Amino acid sequence: MKIRNLQPQDRNRILEIVTAVGNFNETEICVAMELVDDALARDEDSDYIVRVLEDASGFIPGYVCFGKTPLTDSTYDFYWMAVHPDSQHQGFGRTLISFVEHDVKRRGGTLLVLETSSLESYQRTVRIYEQCGYVLAARIRNFYRAGDDKLVYIKELG
Repeated sequence: MKIRNLQPQDRNRILEIVTAVGNFNETEICVAMELVDDALARDEDSDYIVRVLEDASGFIPGYVCFGKTPLTDSTYDFYWMAVHPDSQHQGFGRTLISFVEHDVKRRGGTLLVLETSSLESYQRTVRIYEQCGYVLAARIRNFYRAGDDKLVYIKELG
């Protein structure tokens, strides 16, 4: 497995992945793809860094999107991570998280911030974040909709 830069031919596979995951509604899928499209169109000038996980045969089980937080010195946002359901439970999510942490540190980042939902369907993802050392910094009740809180996790990179 390797993690590589986004290429135009990856767009359709990323759309397949975010759709198949099942946690994201139509609007969220559109936003995820807007970030991918921005990264494709603007490359290094984009605010979004998108990387794909690829095996030796060229198969892409997952991807990640992150970027520097505007108006901060060294904080980065961890925007999206998705692994196709057929490829889950193989450590790919942890591989992508570890990659982001190392890449952010390489870029001079000292803090990673990620946001997720409190819905039951996100609990496995929340557990992965917590097992990787992310700490719940804030909970905003009913943020996304009634009964769906926004959970803000942070990790200081040392």
